[in-house]
Amino acid sequence: MTTEEHLQNLESFSSHYRYNMNYLKEFLQSSPEGYQKFADFRPLSYHREFLSLEVYWVSKLAAMQVADCGECLQLNVRMALEAGIERPLVQACLQGGSRLPENLKDIFDFATAVASYRNIDPQLEERIDAQLDKSQRIELGVCVATASVYPTIKRAMGYTQSCSLVEIEFAA
Repeated sequence: MTTEEHLQNLESFSSHYRYNMNYLKEFLQSSPEGYQKFADFRPLSYHREFLSLEVYWVSKLAAMQVADCGECLQLNVRMALEAGIERPLVQACLQGGSRLPENLKDIFDFATAVASYRNIDPQLEERIDAQLDKSQRIELGVCVATASVYPTIKRAMGYTQSCSLVEIEFAA
């Protein structure tokens, strides 16, 4: 893909999701070869094959709350709503997961612990084992791991100087 095509894709994404893509434009301008490798990675960050839509987005939103200062979380809220996740479920995730149904609360807590590099409570581990098979656990791991890539790049580039609270919009 050419630099111009990448820029067009970034502009389209930015416009659609009302998300500032300047850090990725700068990445592209500074290192076209590096950006191409990053662009090849991007589909992995959206991969969902074995997880239900709800489990995927609860995992992604939980992990994003650990990794991000707000803007990427806002983006993922928009994407979850666009994917068909109900607003009350998204709102429950943003409020720490306590109002989620029990099975999704376990997913939220597990994804948060994985994203935070914390030890997993053995009882939670048992409930997750009962809920997810090996393929689903791998996919959840990919979901959680890739959530931190974008905010990490932004921080390294100086686009996120300090964490700030943002209003979470529920308009997709």
